[in-house]
Amino acid sequence: MMEATFLREQLVLIRELADRADPYVKQRLLALADKYERRLAAQSRHTQERSEA
Repeated sequence: MMEATFLREQLVLIRELADRADPYVKQRLLALADKYERRLAAQSRHTQERSEA
């Protein structure tokens, strides 16, 4: 759960930075945000599967 909170906070920060960045850096920051979102989704699915078992 702690990691999920950290990832959510980082997503906010990364998106704010991307809004102010040049196009090349913006593209890389948004790719990082996408990676974090996938980690959160996988973590959420894993947690949900454990609670259903």
